[in-house]
Amino acid sequence: MKNGDIKFQDKKFDVNWKNYQSTGKRHLVNILIRDHFSNCFYAEIHAIDLVPSIGDFLFNAWREKDHFEFCGIPKNLILGRHIIQQFPEIENLRVNANLNVELAQNGFATGIRSVRDWENNIRYYSSFRNLKSLDDFQDNVEIICRALNLSESGKTEANLKKWMNNAPRGTVINDKQVFESLFEQTKDKGNTIESKL
Repeated sequence: MKNGDIKFQDKKFDVNWKNYQSTGKRHLVNILIRDHFSNCFYAEIHAIDLVPSIGDFLFNAWREKDHFEFCGIPKNLILGRHIIQQFPEIENLRVNANLNVELAQNGFATGIRSVRDWENNIRYYSSFRNLKSLDDFQDNVEIICRALNLSESGKTEANLKKWMNNAPRGTVINDKQVFESLFEQTKDKGNTIESKL
């Protein structure tokens, strides 16, 4: 990212949460959550030094939105080891929201293909003058996610239609304060996510 505008580099970086500061560049982080059944997803993009809390991201993903129907806390969540380690407060969410959290067994389960597709679409959408800056892109992320999830491949119905036709029954919490309380420390330390690592 340069001067607030989204930039791309074809050469891969060996960047992670521990070494990004040593690169001398301001990297972007893609955060994405995908419904396993329909492949419907919600995603955001942030400067690495301004990544929101996992609670803020999940609130945006699971609340009712003006421009995108995808919403609701699911009953099951499959997470990669790096997510559980980077955001240990997921343990409180698991207990307080009565979520079944499983450790992903492979990259497909973590949504790696969806992240790659998202990155390719960022390149496309950020070519529009009104979406070049990170702020402008993020202001339109609901509309972008909806458009991407409504596109049809010709092989299957669109992700969003498949998600809606499945009559999703996730718990919707639109009050941010109530949602944030799901991440508060709990006394239950029984069978933790950490024990699965």
